[in-house]
Amino acid sequence: MIFSPRTRIKKTGAGLFALLVASSVLIAVTPAANAASVTTGSKCKPDRAIAVSTTGKTVTCKSGTWSEYKQESLTLAIASAAFSPKEEFAIHAVPKQLGYQAAENLTVSIVPTTGSIDVVNVVSAGRADIGGADLGSAMQGISKNANVTVIGGLVVNFPWRIATDPKQKISSAADLKGKKIGIIGFGSGSYPYAKAWLAGNGLKESDVTLVATGTAIGPATLALQSGQVDAIAYYTAVYASQELAGTKFKYLANPAALTGVQSLAWVVNKDKFKANPELFERFLRTAMKGLIYSSTNVRAACLLGYAEIPATLVGSTVEAKLPAGMAALGAWLKSATPTTGVPRGWKKLSFITPENWKKSQDYTAAAGTIVAGLDLAEFLDVSLLTRANTFDRSPIVNAANSQAK
Repeated sequence: MIFSPRTRIKKTGAGLFALLVASSVLIAVTPAANAASVTTGSKCKPDRAIAVSTTGKTVTCKSGTWSEYKQESLTLAIASAAFSPKEEFAIHAVPKQLGYQAAENLTVSIVPTTGSIDVVNVVSAGRADIGGADLGSAMQGISKNANVTVIGGLVVNFPWRIATDPKQKISSAADLKGKKIGIIGFGSGSYPYAKAWLAGNGLKESDVTLVATGTAIGPATLALQSGQVDAIAYYTAVYASQELAGTKFKYLANPAALTGVQSLAWVVNKDKFKANPELFERFLRTAMKGLIYSSTNVRAACLLGYAEIPATLVGSTVEAKLPAGMAALGAWLKSATPTTGVPRGWKKLSFITPENWKKSQDYTAAAGTIVAGLDLAEFLDVSLLTRANTFDRSPIVNAANSQAK
């Protein structure tokens, strides 16, 4: 793996604490969209308020005038080599198809990668502007001076599980000693998860053999059923689609140390973020709208996803793919959204507590992928999340509810 040499700029501990506190409260940016729409070019106050114009554009109050954002482009890196019904549907296809990106005057393109470490490399090098990468991989990159900043959480409920074939007599971590565990790849978040899972159960990586079984759950399942591997380390969304097809898995419990650990985080190019933070705020707002819509109506979100990214059909039809797609997307959404409340009431998407960030750092240390004592202040900036969350949920929920479920 290659990380660009970079001198890290430290925030003070006090400065980070103030930033976290300020970002945890919705400051005076309440959208005028909750009332009547506004006319672009008309007078406004207070400065930096956010609204929706009469033409459906997101506008902000600049120098006392409602102004549209300028047209800009952004590239999103996805942590998988092949697109499927997960984040690329919820945070890209849905916002694009429904005009949320156009409302922010954004043109967004997506690129596949070989996994989370590759996302960090691609974003660090400036070949993508933002990506969803496993937080452990992001920390590993930052410890090696990767040119990235973490600006929030994407998959905030830990989704990784170790599964075995129910026909095999494997019921604990101890039963896997000397055996083979299939992981997505050594550049995937599956790898640090497997190592942390072993460590949390008193085992070392050398106690097992880790085998790269690829992104797709189908071949991994075949490897499990044929005895090529004795367990696999994948995430809930892909297990769900395979279970819909009739496959049975036996899941081994995650160790207590993984409770509260985050998975995918928003990783941005540090230079681009510093030069134009507003660009990333606008993108995050479209992604959050996509999460709200998709969580309200998974079926409609899947249909939009297949329309935007037809390669995910893999030569099949929408009708044939829809059940498995809904199962996978639904499971992924549960990992990326609050476990309580309803979409209309989710006001603080992507916010993560400092306590959970600390748990995630401990998890990554347990996986052996970062140096001890990596300072949280060196890589976390959540200053955009309040404004990114500033939009009216009701029209989005109503639009999703108007479609067949």
